[in-house]
Amino acid sequence: MSVSLAIASAVLFGVWKFGIGQYRGRVSPYAIVLVTSLVGIAFYLVSSWRTDAMLFAPKDVLPGTVAGICALIASVVMLKAFQRGKLGVVAGIGTSSGLVPLAYSLLIGEELSPSDVVGIVVIALGITVFFLPAMRRKPGENYSVEAIVLALVASLFWGLAIVLEDRGSRVSIPITVLISLVPQILFSAAMLIFVSKSFGGLTRPSLIRLAGAGVALALGNVLFFTAANMGNVGVVSVLTGLAPLVVAVLALVFLRERMARSELMAMGITIVGACLLAI
Repeated sequence: MSVSLAIASAVLFGVWKFGIGQYRGRVSPYAIVLVTSLVGIAFYLVSSWRTDAMLFAPKDVLPGTVAGICALIASVVMLKAFQRGKLGVVAGIGTSSGLVPLAYSLLIGEELSPSDVVGIVVIALGITVFFLPAMRRKPGENYSVEAIVLALVASLFWGLAIVLEDRGSRVSIPITVLISLVPQILFSAAMLIFVSKSFGGLTRPSLIRLAGAGVALALGNVLFFTAANMGNVGVVSVLTGLAPLVVAVLALVFLRERMARSELMAMGITIVGACLLAI
């Protein structure tokens, strides 16, 4: 059950990435974070109220707040990495964030079965195959060491955010994730008000679509931490690496972007890995 929920969360994360990716360069990243975070808070409040999960535990405030700060740092650092390096290289390195929760799960004594280990290795292979073409250096092209370092730092903070939110989600998943959104909202609003002094290029159509992406992200987080509470947070985190493949499929369906042979191969490999984790 936890594997099914994790795969469903990966699909929703892919929908979120596809939704916000269409506005990269057209809408301020701070506006994107602000809209999706505000929608997320509204979603968590409604879902908490409807499911009687409106439970506030003081011990959740610290991990939730620190997780939000880590996620904020990761977002800002990743944006700087995108500005300094190739999109495919930075995005590929970004998927390594799942290694932090995986290491954490092993440290707290969560065991991995032989099929889990093989499944994780196979999925990692599939993700590598997916990003490999974008990471190949073309003649005369130089990789930015700074971009690679920034992407690794961002991955570390994303992983820490996942671990902290997982620790705080034992009482109420929606409220813990809601708390983690507060630092992101405050920072994004401050950047738009005092630095950009604008709405960051938001229009009514983009606002509606970004709001939909925010709902996908919020629901994906609920499913992710539900799966983590039921199973192994490390395994669940590895499965979220399927999100880039979901983006590729959505681009094929809605934007008519053709999938490369390596992407089709990567999809087949990761599906095999997911099946091994489900055994």
